[in-house]
Amino acid sequence: MEFKGDVPIKASREKVWAFLIDPHQVTQCAPGLQSVEVIDDSHFKCVVRAGVGMIKGNFNFDVVWSDVDAPNSATMTANGKIPGSAVAMVSKMELVETDNGAGTLMHWESDVRVSGTIAGVGARLMSGVADRMTKDIFSCIQSKLETA
Repeated sequence: MEFKGDVPIKASREKVWAFLIDPHQVTQCAPGLQSVEVIDDSHFKCVVRAGVGMIKGNFNFDVVWSDVDAPNSATMTANGKIPGSAVAMVSKMELVETDNGAGTLMHWESDVRVSGTIAGVGARLMSGVADRMTKDIFSCIQSKLETA
């Protein structure tokens, strides 16, 4: 599944960047977050309770930042597993300064691959669930940055 979009945020590019690359901040917007463990500046692990339909579980995600060009762009790779199912995601973000530095446009693209039981059972529901979760995550990020 491929997703992409643009999110206008009324905050400086530096502030948006700092929020997005800080695992403790950005994961506040992850639905079902159970825990976060920072390994180093470009690597963290987290446990997220997620699922589709009747198939739910605690996904253990390994997240790595690469191609980092602060505060302009970066790529995030996340791989998560529960028994019998896996999720692999590659997301790219680009931050563009707007309003003479008072705002930021975040352009993002994600390629998500789901395999195993969750893909077979939840295939019909997957796109709608992923779309709703994506909107919720970006709405949360926007809200936290614009009210802070």
